[in-house]
Amino acid sequence: MEEKQFYLDEDCVVSAFWGEIGWLLQDSQGYLRYLKFEVYKDKKFFIMTHKGLFPFLSDFCDYLLPLPEEFYKEGLHGDCYEAVPIDAPPGTLTNPKTYVALWEYFRNFYNKEKAIEIKMPRGCNHYIDDSCQQIFANYDLEKIEADTPIFVVLPRARSRATNRNVPEYIWKEVIDTLSKDNLVILAGTPDGACLVDYEKENIVNLINYKGEDKTVLTMRYLKSAVCSLSSQSGGTHISLLTGCPTYCIGHERERHAIHSNRLQVPVSFRTVQDYRAIDSETILTDVANFVQEMYGSDDKDKILLDSIIEERLKNA
Repeated sequence: MEEKQFYLDEDCVVSAFWGEIGWLLQDSQGYLRYLKFEVYKDKKFFIMTHKGLFPFLSDFCDYLLPLPEEFYKEGLHGDCYEAVPIDAPPGTLTNPKTYVALWEYFRNFYNKEKAIEIKMPRGCNHYIDDSCQQIFANYDLEKIEADTPIFVVLPRARSRATNRNVPEYIWKEVIDTLSKDNLVILAGTPDGACLVDYEKENIVNLINYKGEDKTVLTMRYLKSAVCSLSSQSGGTHISLLTGCPTYCIGHERERHAIHSNRLQVPVSFRTVQDYRAIDSETILTDVANFVQEMYGSDDKDKILLDSIIEERLKNA
Protein backbone atom coordinates (compact mmCIF):
# COMPACT_ATOMS: atom_id res chain seq x y z
CA MET A 1 0.00 0.00 0.00
CA GLU A 2 1.60 3.24 -1.13
CA GLU A 3 1.08 6.57 0.49
CA LYS A 4 -2.21 8.32 -0.39
CA GLN A 5 -3.56 5.39 -2.44
CA PHE A 6 -5.90 4.70 0.48
CA TYR A 7 -7.72 7.23 2.62
CA LEU A 8 -10.29 6.47 5.32
CA ASP A 9 -12.75 9.34 5.48
CA GLU A 10 -15.22 8.06 8.07
CA ASP A 11 -15.56 7.52 11.80
CA CYS A 12 -12.75 5.26 12.90
CA VAL A 13 -10.46 4.14 15.69
CA VAL A 14 -6.77 4.12 14.85
CA SER A 15 -3.70 2.83 16.62
CA ALA A 16 -0.08 1.93 15.86
CA PHE A 17 2.47 -0.51 17.21
CA TRP A 18 6.21 -0.93 16.52
CA GLY A 19 7.58 -2.60 19.68
CA GLU A 20 8.15 -6.21 20.75
CA ILE A 21 5.66 -8.81 19.54
CA GLY A 22 5.01 -10.14 23.03
CA TRP A 23 3.81 -6.71 24.10
CA LEU A 24 1.40 -6.49 21.21
CA LEU A 25 0.06 -9.98 21.87
CA GLN A 26 -0.29 -9.72 25.65
CA ASP A 27 -0.65 -6.01 26.42
CA SER A 28 -2.47 -4.23 23.62
CA GLN A 29 -4.23 -6.26 20.92
CA GLY A 30 -6.63 -7.79 23.45
CA TYR A 31 -7.56 -4.31 24.65
CA LEU A 32 -8.12 -3.04 21.10
CA ARG A 33 -10.25 -6.10 20.33
CA TYR A 34 -12.33 -5.34 23.43
CA LEU A 35 -12.84 -1.77 22.25
CA LYS A 36 -13.94 -3.01 18.81
CA PHE A 37 -16.46 -5.55 20.09
CA GLU A 38 -17.73 -3.79 23.22
CA VAL A 39 -17.17 -0.01 22.99
CA TYR A 40 -16.83 1.23 19.40
CA LYS A 41 -18.88 -1.41 17.61
CA ASP A 42 -19.92 0.85 14.71
CA LYS A 43 -16.50 2.36 13.97
CA LYS A 44 -13.86 1.09 11.56
CA PHE A 45 -10.61 -0.05 13.17
CA PHE A 46 -7.37 0.87 11.43
CA ILE A 47 -3.94 -0.15 12.75
CA MET A 48 -0.41 0.47 11.47
CA THR A 49 2.18 -2.10 12.47
CA HIS A 50 4.69 -4.67 11.19
CA LYS A 51 3.21 -6.62 8.29
CA GLY A 52 4.11 -9.91 9.94
CA LEU A 53 1.76 -9.07 12.81
CA PHE A 54 -1.33 -8.64 10.62
CA PRO A 55 -2.68 -12.19 11.22
CA PHE A 56 -3.00 -11.48 14.95
CA LEU A 57 -5.20 -8.43 14.28
CA SER A 58 -7.18 -9.28 11.15
CA ASP A 59 -10.13 -10.79 13.04
CA PHE A 60 -11.19 -7.38 14.38
CA CYS A 61 -9.40 -4.78 12.22
CA ASP A 62 -11.06 -3.39 9.13
CA TYR A 63 -7.82 -1.98 7.71
CA LEU A 64 -4.14 -2.67 8.36
CA LEU A 65 -1.19 -0.60 7.20
CA PRO A 66 2.47 -1.73 7.20
CA LEU A 67 5.09 0.49 8.75
CA PRO A 68 6.94 2.60 6.14
CA GLU A 69 10.13 1.25 4.57
CA GLU A 70 12.05 4.21 6.02
CA PHE A 71 11.36 2.86 9.51
CA TYR A 72 13.33 -0.32 8.80
CA LYS A 73 16.28 1.59 7.38
CA GLU A 74 16.94 2.95 10.88
CA GLY A 75 17.77 -0.58 12.10
CA LEU A 76 15.65 -0.29 15.22
CA HIS A 77 14.81 -3.16 17.55
CA GLY A 78 11.71 -3.75 19.63
CA ASP A 79 11.95 -3.12 23.37
CA CYS A 80 8.58 -3.32 25.16
CA TYR A 81 6.36 -0.74 23.39
CA GLU A 82 9.35 1.01 21.81
CA ALA A 83 11.60 0.82 18.73
CA VAL A 84 15.15 1.64 19.80
CA PRO A 85 18.76 1.45 18.52
CA ILE A 86 20.44 -1.91 19.05
CA ASP A 87 22.87 -0.55 21.66
CA ALA A 88 20.26 1.42 23.62
CA PRO A 89 20.09 0.60 27.35
CA PRO A 90 16.90 -0.95 28.82
CA GLY A 91 14.16 1.59 29.32
CA THR A 92 15.06 3.68 26.26
CA LEU A 93 12.14 5.26 24.39
CA THR A 94 11.73 5.61 20.65
CA ASN A 95 13.56 8.68 19.35
CA PRO A 96 11.05 11.59 19.51
CA LYS A 97 11.63 12.50 15.84
CA THR A 98 10.96 8.90 14.76
CA TYR A 99 7.88 8.67 16.98
CA VAL A 100 6.39 11.88 15.57
CA ALA A 101 7.34 10.97 11.97
CA LEU A 102 5.54 7.62 12.22
CA TRP A 103 2.30 9.22 13.38
CA GLU A 104 2.56 11.95 10.75
CA TYR A 105 3.02 9.28 8.09
CA PHE A 106 0.02 7.33 9.41
CA ARG A 107 -2.20 10.42 9.32
CA ASN A 108 -1.85 10.54 5.54
CA PHE A 109 -4.26 7.59 5.43
CA TYR A 110 -7.23 8.79 7.53
CA ASN A 111 -9.24 11.88 8.40
CA LYS A 112 -7.92 12.95 11.80
CA GLU A 113 -11.12 14.90 12.51
CA LYS A 114 -13.14 11.67 12.33
CA ALA A 115 -10.66 9.46 14.15
CA ILE A 116 -10.14 8.38 17.73
CA GLU A 117 -6.38 7.92 18.08
CA ILE A 118 -5.31 5.35 20.64
CA LYS A 119 -1.60 5.60 21.36
CA MET A 120 0.05 2.78 23.23
CA PRO A 121 1.68 3.44 26.63
CA ARG A 122 5.41 4.21 26.48
CA GLY A 123 8.29 2.01 27.57
CA CYS A 124 7.85 -0.95 29.94
CA ASN A 125 4.30 -0.15 30.99
CA HIS A 126 1.71 -2.77 31.94
CA TYR A 127 -1.16 -0.29 32.24
CA ILE A 128 -3.35 -1.99 29.64
CA ASP A 129 -2.54 -5.45 30.93
CA ASP A 130 -3.41 -4.72 34.55
CA SER A 131 -6.13 -2.10 34.33
CA CYS A 132 -8.22 -2.71 31.22
CA GLN A 133 -10.53 -5.38 29.92
CA GLN A 134 -9.17 -7.53 27.10
CA ILE A 135 -10.56 -10.08 24.65
CA PHE A 136 -8.22 -12.70 23.20
CA ALA A 137 -8.85 -14.67 20.03
CA ASN A 138 -8.54 -18.44 19.81
CA TYR A 139 -7.32 -18.36 16.21
CA ASP A 140 -9.27 -20.79 14.05
CA LEU A 141 -6.62 -22.13 11.67
CA GLU A 142 -6.44 -25.37 9.74
CA LYS A 143 -4.03 -27.86 11.27
CA ILE A 144 -1.16 -29.36 9.30
CA GLU A 145 -1.13 -33.14 8.92
CA ALA A 146 2.18 -35.00 9.17
CA ASP A 147 3.25 -38.64 9.28
CA THR A 148 5.10 -38.07 12.54
CA PRO A 149 4.48 -35.82 15.57
CA ILE A 150 5.34 -32.15 15.15
CA PHE A 151 7.53 -30.13 17.50
CA VAL A 152 8.04 -26.39 16.98
CA VAL A 153 11.33 -24.88 18.19
CA LEU A 154 11.70 -21.09 18.49
CA PRO A 155 15.46 -20.61 19.11
CA ARG A 156 15.77 -17.01 20.32
CA ALA A 157 19.10 -15.31 19.51
CA ARG A 158 18.55 -11.58 19.91
CA SER A 159 21.42 -9.15 20.22
CA ARG A 160 19.62 -7.40 23.08
CA ALA A 161 19.66 -9.24 26.43
CA THR A 162 21.98 -11.98 25.16
CA ASN A 163 21.83 -13.73 28.54
CA ARG A 164 18.35 -14.84 27.47
CA ASN A 165 19.69 -16.76 24.46
CA VAL A 166 20.11 -20.51 24.82
CA PRO A 167 23.40 -21.31 22.99
CA GLU A 168 22.99 -22.29 19.36
CA TYR A 169 24.85 -25.59 19.80
CA ILE A 170 22.45 -26.57 22.61
CA TRP A 171 19.44 -25.97 20.38
CA LYS A 172 21.14 -27.94 17.62
CA GLU A 173 21.67 -30.94 19.91
CA VAL A 174 18.03 -30.80 20.99
CA ILE A 175 16.75 -30.48 17.43
CA ASP A 176 18.97 -33.28 16.12
CA THR A 177 17.58 -35.64 18.75
CA LEU A 178 13.96 -34.59 18.28
CA SER A 179 14.17 -34.93 14.49
CA LYS A 180 15.16 -38.61 14.64
CA ASP A 181 11.52 -39.67 15.03
CA ASN A 182 9.58 -36.41 14.72
CA LEU A 183 9.05 -33.47 12.40
CA VAL A 184 10.76 -30.36 13.81
CA ILE A 185 9.72 -26.88 12.72
CA LEU A 186 12.16 -24.02 13.30
CA ALA A 187 10.45 -20.63 13.60
CA GLY A 188 11.45 -17.05 14.29
CA THR A 189 12.96 -14.10 12.43
CA PRO A 190 16.45 -13.95 10.84
CA ASP A 191 17.52 -11.12 13.16
CA GLY A 192 16.08 -12.72 16.27
CA ALA A 193 16.86 -16.43 16.00
CA CYS A 194 19.81 -18.77 15.56
CA LEU A 195 20.03 -21.74 13.14
CA VAL A 196 18.69 -19.48 10.41
CA ASP A 197 19.86 -21.72 7.57
CA TYR A 198 20.00 -25.08 9.36
CA GLU A 199 18.79 -27.90 7.12
CA LYS A 200 18.45 -31.59 7.84
CA GLU A 201 16.04 -34.47 7.28
CA ASN A 202 12.77 -34.09 9.21
CA ILE A 203 13.38 -30.37 9.77
CA VAL A 204 11.34 -27.56 8.21
CA ASN A 205 13.13 -24.24 8.70
CA LEU A 206 10.82 -21.22 8.50
CA ILE A 207 13.22 -18.72 10.06
CA ASN A 208 14.49 -17.36 6.74
CA TYR A 209 11.24 -18.05 4.89
CA LYS A 210 10.06 -14.89 3.12
CA GLY A 211 6.54 -15.84 2.05
CA GLU A 212 3.72 -13.54 3.10
CA ASP A 213 2.04 -16.50 4.79
CA LYS A 214 4.97 -17.02 7.20
CA THR A 215 3.13 -15.93 10.36
CA VAL A 216 0.01 -17.93 9.52
CA LEU A 217 2.12 -20.97 8.59
CA THR A 218 3.96 -20.76 11.91
CA MET A 219 0.65 -20.50 13.77
CA ARG A 220 -0.74 -23.50 11.87
CA TYR A 221 2.27 -25.60 12.82
CA LEU A 222 1.85 -24.53 16.44
CA LYS A 223 -1.81 -25.51 16.28
CA SER A 224 -0.70 -28.94 15.04
CA ALA A 225 2.27 -29.53 17.34
CA VAL A 226 2.73 -31.85 20.29
CA CYS A 227 4.41 -28.88 21.97
CA SER A 228 6.68 -25.93 21.31
CA LEU A 229 10.13 -25.28 22.78
CA SER A 230 11.48 -21.78 23.37
CA SER A 231 13.35 -19.57 25.74
CA GLN A 232 11.25 -16.76 27.22
CA SER A 233 10.52 -14.55 24.21
CA GLY A 234 7.92 -13.33 21.76
CA GLY A 235 7.79 -16.83 20.33
CA THR A 236 6.56 -18.09 23.70
CA HIS A 237 3.61 -15.70 23.52
CA ILE A 238 2.72 -16.81 19.99
CA SER A 239 2.72 -20.41 21.18
CA LEU A 240 0.55 -19.63 24.20
CA LEU A 241 -2.00 -17.63 22.19
CA THR A 242 -2.34 -20.32 19.51
CA GLY A 243 -3.17 -22.87 22.20
CA CYS A 244 0.01 -24.92 21.75
CA PRO A 245 1.37 -26.79 24.80
CA THR A 246 4.50 -24.82 25.63
CA TYR A 247 7.89 -25.72 27.09
CA CYS A 248 9.65 -22.52 28.13
CA ILE A 249 13.10 -21.78 29.52
CA GLY A 250 13.09 -18.51 31.44
CA HIS A 251 13.17 -16.51 34.66
CA GLU A 252 9.53 -15.32 34.97
CA ARG A 253 7.45 -18.44 35.51
CA GLU A 254 4.33 -16.79 36.95
CA ARG A 255 4.16 -14.28 34.11
CA HIS A 256 4.39 -16.85 31.30
CA ALA A 257 2.86 -19.97 32.78
CA ILE A 258 -0.03 -18.29 34.59
CA HIS A 259 -0.66 -14.58 34.00
CA SER A 260 0.05 -14.52 30.23
CA ASN A 261 -1.40 -17.98 29.66
CA ARG A 262 -4.73 -16.58 28.46
CA LEU A 263 -6.01 -19.85 26.98
CA GLN A 264 -4.79 -21.94 29.95
CA VAL A 265 -2.73 -24.29 27.80
CA PRO A 266 -0.36 -26.83 29.40
CA VAL A 267 2.99 -25.20 30.22
CA SER A 268 6.26 -26.71 31.41
CA PHE A 269 8.56 -23.96 32.70
CA ARG A 270 12.27 -24.47 33.44
CA THR A 271 13.41 -21.61 35.67
CA VAL A 272 16.94 -20.35 35.02
CA GLN A 273 18.75 -17.09 35.71
CA ASP A 274 21.25 -17.34 32.86
CA TYR A 275 19.81 -19.14 29.85
CA ARG A 276 23.31 -19.87 28.55
CA ALA A 277 23.90 -22.34 31.40
CA ILE A 278 21.27 -24.92 30.36
CA ASP A 279 22.21 -28.16 28.58
CA SER A 280 20.44 -30.28 25.96
CA GLU A 281 20.00 -33.25 28.30
CA THR A 282 17.97 -31.12 30.71
CA ILE A 283 15.79 -29.77 27.90
CA LEU A 284 15.15 -33.21 26.40
CA THR A 285 14.35 -34.74 29.79
CA ASP A 286 11.97 -31.88 30.60
CA VAL A 287 10.22 -32.25 27.24
CA ALA A 288 9.94 -36.04 27.57
CA ASN A 289 8.39 -35.70 31.03
CA PHE A 290 6.07 -32.92 29.85
CA VAL A 291 4.79 -34.85 26.85
CA GLN A 292 4.35 -38.08 28.79
CA GLU A 293 2.42 -36.22 31.46
CA MET A 294 0.09 -34.74 28.84
CA TYR A 295 -0.42 -37.79 26.63
CA GLY A 296 0.48 -40.81 28.74
CA SER A 297 3.59 -42.98 28.66
CA ASP A 298 1.81 -45.85 26.86
CA ASP A 299 0.81 -43.78 23.85
CA LYS A 300 4.06 -44.44 21.97
CA ASP A 301 2.38 -45.07 18.59
CA LYS A 302 0.86 -41.60 18.69
CA ILE A 303 3.71 -39.57 20.15
CA LEU A 304 6.79 -41.54 18.98
CA LEU A 305 9.12 -40.20 21.65
CA ASP A 306 11.49 -43.16 21.50
CA SER A 307 14.54 -41.07 20.68
CA ILE A 308 13.90 -38.68 23.58
CA ILE A 309 13.47 -41.54 26.02
CA GLU A 310 16.57 -43.22 24.67
CA GLU A 311 18.60 -40.03 25.06
CA ARG A 312 17.35 -39.52 28.59
CA LEU A 313 18.23 -43.07 29.66
CA LYS A 314 21.65 -42.88 27.98
CA ASN A 315 22.55 -39.81 29.99
CA ALA A 316 20.92 -40.86 33.27
